[in-house]
Amino acid sequence: MEYILDDKTFTWSYSELRDTYHAFVEMTDEEFLDDLVAAIHFACFVCFIKEIPSYVCLSDTGIVHELVHVLQYGPVGATDFDLGPVRKLFKEQLKLA
Repeated sequence: MEYILDDKTFTWSYSELRDTYHAFVEMTDEEFLDDLVAAIHFACFVCFIKEIPSYVCLSDTGIVHELVHVLQYGPVGATDFDLGPVRKLFKEQLKLA
């Protein structure tokens, strides 16, 4: 599929996105954290193509905002950091059929 933005054409594949989604979902927490920047990038793009409103994905409880919280606040050095709720939100909000 393609879309055009500012005279630039971008190409993406739904099946590749779906495969990437499943890869993120199947990662261990450690692997997910190692790929956190890629997860944020993925979340931004999926929110865009799914037309998830910004007030949903960017609000304090939205997936993009929550992933940035992980990047900013933890879990480096945190002993009580629970990645579970963010991983669950990722799985629910970014699911691709």
